[in-house]
Amino acid sequence: MAHTGFQRLRRVIGHLFACLLLIGIATPALAADLFPAGAPWFNVSRPLTNADLAGRVVLLDFFTPGCINCIHMLPETKRLEHEFGNRLLIIGVNSPKFTASQQSSNIKGFIARYHITHPIVTDKGMTLWKLFSVYAWPTQILLGPNLMPVARFVGEGHYAQIREAVIKTLAKARAAGDLTHAALPLKPPPVDPHGLLQPGKVAVSGSYVAVSDTGHNRILLLNRDGKLLRIIGTGKPGAVNGPADAARFDSPQGLAFVGRSLYVADTGNQLIRRIALPSGAVTTVAGNGHQAYDVSGMHAARSVGLNSPWALEAVGNTLYIAMAGDHQVWRYDLKQGRIGPYAGSGYEGLSNGALARAKFAQSSGLAYHDGILYVADPESSSVRAIIIAQNRVRTVLGFGLFDFGLRDGPSPQALLQHDQGLAWLNGKLYIADTFNNAIRVYEPGSQQLTTLTTALAQPGGLAEFGPHTLLVADTNANRMVTVDTENGAVQDWPIKGSGF
Repeated sequence: MAHTGFQRLRRVIGHLFACLLLIGIATPALAADLFPAGAPWFNVSRPLTNADLAGRVVLLDFFTPGCINCIHMLPETKRLEHEFGNRLLIIGVNSPKFTASQQSSNIKGFIARYHITHPIVTDKGMTLWKLFSVYAWPTQILLGPNLMPVARFVGEGHYAQIREAVIKTLAKARAAGDLTHAALPLKPPPVDPHGLLQPGKVAVSGSYVAVSDTGHNRILLLNRDGKLLRIIGTGKPGAVNGPADAARFDSPQGLAFVGRSLYVADTGNQLIRRIALPSGAVTTVAGNGHQAYDVSGMHAARSVGLNSPWALEAVGNTLYIAMAGDHQVWRYDLKQGRIGPYAGSGYEGLSNGALARAKFAQSSGLAYHDGILYVADPESSSVRAIIIAQNRVRTVLGFGLFDFGLRDGPSPQALLQHDQGLAWLNGKLYIADTFNNAIRVYEPGSQQLTTLTTALAQPGGLAEFGPHTLLVADTNANRMVTVDTENGAVQDWPIKGSGF
């Protein structure tokens, strides 16, 4: 694993920001209530007030749904919750980048997908964002018992620094007699173990359909009629190999059939797993289980850390991986057992050119056709194309990190919103335009983008399912559907199986 000078500098600067304390940080003048009146709340039976926060140490976690760095913070906040219990109140502050993230139904889906139990408030007018001078996602603001900021942390990966600041703040408050722990109106949503929960991706072969039941940490193997053949994974998060009924995954996403194997992007575990067919036995084939940054070169597949592998696409003996956390596309040589970055500098953005210099933005979907690997780039609401023979990247649709919407037309005018999935069928590229609740269609010949349907709920993945049919993971609706590519008709695709 090699690091360039500027990549090392980036990480150092990030840690310096994370350790920044109250010195030099503007102290906001708090109103009668910290939280805006009428703001939507989640995981509580009523809105929280200053009275609920007074006498507590509070961590405000500013995030926007879909941001991969914000998602990376969730295991850290869970660790903090587990260690400090009611001595630390964590409040997620949804400061939405995308218009779709203001909608309560979409936040409920995000909460379900990641099993979030702490209170969340939607900061629709960015009131709290402005009050605390936040400028980046994620940002954590630690408040003392008097509701004044004690520390600020910018970015991900700062668990140790946050923990140290919490310990010091608690000790100071305890010595001053400032701590109280009155009951809070917490009301986390129940988790239904049955059916689908936030299905992320789908893959189809001649005999099988595979679905990532992401919220349930498992993979479903079905036949093409929807009959459930096998549930792979216990449903409990973990990284356990072995028989189908003993294996564990953590928020799996991308899927790809290769011969008698099904490959899985085990996103939360930072692994690539292989499921043997038809037995369902699981092994780990790539990743060492640790999150890594700034990787270069090809490595023995089990020796290197990954960074939120999100989508897979098999082309011959190469398995391409959309590595969302590092804004790159990787490749895994199935014969040689080696893996490494293929395209993308590792910096978030939208720029074209040579593979190593191009910038992606949370690559999350892949599709291949005729020498071109298409990439769904949700944080720039774009579709990119890697011309494999030329070793170059170009932009098919999209303009930048803050240019998004729902607009049809020629590619220089068309807009997407946080698209996460792609499929090629009959000379057209079909796009899961996730935050627009839509399937869009791009025709390379005319370079026109059109809308096939908007009757979905944040679809995350799709696959060719017939001459004129797509099979779609309709993520926030917790269902699978078919979409007719000729008329856009959407139909439920029920899963048939005892006890499902």
